[in-house]
Amino acid sequence: MTSDASAAPDDQLGVAMDEALAEECANWIAEQLTDEFGGFVSAEMIDAIFEFEVIIRNEHNDAGMDHRTMAERLLVKLEAEGAPVGERWGVTSHLLVEVLNWEDEFRALANQPREVRP
Repeated sequence: MTSDASAAPDDQLGVAMDEALAEECANWIAEQLTDEFGGFVSAEMIDAIFEFEVIIRNEHNDAGMDHRTMAERLLVKLEAEGAPVGERWGVTSHLLVEVLNWEDEFRALANQPREVRP
């Protein structure tokens, strides 16, 4: 997988997508989740998840971090940033795992698959 160093200067593991691909992916995931859950999910929220995901993978030096662990760490980071979290009207770990699974699917379709632990 190739990454765009200018899009994520602290991405020492090379896990970030380039900016254009990340934007396309965020829009696609937002559409998928909106259809699946019947509510509105913004592409901006997905962008924030991508940004925090790169930070977390690099902080823990773990490009292959499993989705459950990543979702737990993302939830803490999102809450610290002021995002609504929780079962009612907020971001949940279940939603984050879904986002990560859709990201995997998008990356595979874009011929940039990644390997994460199950």
